[in-house]
Amino acid sequence: MNTTYDAKYKPIVLPRNKKYGNNCWDAKGPKVGMRDIVLYSDLEFDHWLTIESDSNVLNYCEQPKKITYVLNGKLYSAIFDMWILYKDGTELFIEVKYEKELHHQHRKYERTKRQIEAQKEWCKQNSLRHEVRTEKSIRVGRHSIENKLKIISNVMNHKKPSCLSLITEQITTERRKLSEISKQLKGNVDTYEMILAVQ
Repeated sequence: MNTTYDAKYKPIVLPRNKKYGNNCWDAKGPKVGMRDIVLYSDLEFDHWLTIESDSNVLNYCEQPKKITYVLNGKLYSAIFDMWILYKDGTELFIEVKYEKELHHQHRKYERTKRQIEAQKEWCKQNSLRHEVRTEKSIRVGRHSIENKLKIISNVMNHKKPSCLSLITEQITTERRKLSEISKQLKGNVDTYEMILAVQ
């Protein structure tokens, strides 16, 4: 059962220009009460799919926080790509980057390095975790992203089945297979309906 929790952060909406939003994606997030989600690159969209389909994620916010920092007498700012709250209470700030931007030969390397160092330092000062995620960790497996997109589309486009209350009565704190619950319900509910019910 999906319960929406108030997020600690609200998304910072960025202007769609050459710097942000070349490949802008608009979506609706089932884990965040179907609110509008704006993602500013193909890789951020793919990352969002992994977060939205991760059963350990309780809540998230894209573009959640802007920080400012001074380096060599110059003022800079950086916005995290995502904040995640896991079911165990762990909070994590994420920066999503293409792997090539992390190599010193890339034209954006110095800016990327500055941004990541500032984010890590801010997280350290606030006792929070920080990760940089690239396509190597986001696009794992040949069909992973495609499958996640299908699952999320399916969840978003189906109403909860009418048998929801029958199924929720069967859910306990002990681990059980869907086939066991189906047997207990004497075959009145199929596995697909159970999956939709517990989303």
